[in-house]
Amino acid sequence: MATFIMLPDGVTGVNNWQNYGGGTADYTLVDDDTYLGNSYIYETRVNGVVTFTMTDPSVAEGDIDTINNITIKLKAHYTETGIVPPETRTLVVYMKSGFYTSNTDTHTVTEAIYPLYTGASEQYHHHTVAWTYSAVENLLVNLKLTQGASKNEYLRVSYIYAEVDYDPVAVAADNATFFGANF
Repeated sequence: MATFIMLPDGVTGVNNWQNYGGGTADYTLVDDDTYLGNSYIYETRVNGVVTFTMTDPSVAEGDIDTINNITIKLKAHYTETGIVPPETRTLVVYMKSGFYTSNTDTHTVTEAIYPLYTGASEQYHHHTVAWTYSAVENLLVNLKLTQGASKNEYLRVSYIYAEVDYDPVAVAADNATFFGANF
C-alpha cells in the first residue's frame, strides 16, 4: 500500500468563495501547507460553493495495480470571536469525477486555528464501481458552506488535498541478480 497527494490546480464552475484580500477564490491560496496569515479563501454566505480541479496523479498509471480509496483532507477555521458557547459552522465537501459525485463529508469547523479535517475514505468512484486512473485524473473537489457566518465572521480554508491510497504494481524478481549471471 502506498499513497500520493493531489493538490488544487484550478477552479471551475460556480465560485462564490473569496480570496484573502478580495477577488474570487484562487487555488494558489490553498495548494500548500505554509499558512502565513494571509493564505486562505473564505466564505460567509449560506450555500456558497467553490469547485477545485486537482493536479494529475504523480504516479504513472502503469505503476498502479489498484486504487484503494481517496480521502479529502483540509485545514479550516471559523473566525468566531469569543462567543460562549463557541459557534461552529458546517462545511460540506465532496468529490466529483465525470457525472458521478461521491458521498458527502460534513465537517463542523471550529475556532481552532486550522486543524486538519479528514473526510471519509471513498473506496468507490460510483456506488460499487472502483476508482479508475482516468476517474482520478478528472477529480474535482467541491466545498460548500451550509450555514451562513455571523456578521464579521468567516469560514476560512487554508489547505486542501486529495490523498490517494493505492497498491503499486508488483515488480518481478530478476533471477539473474538473485541466482547470479551464470545460472
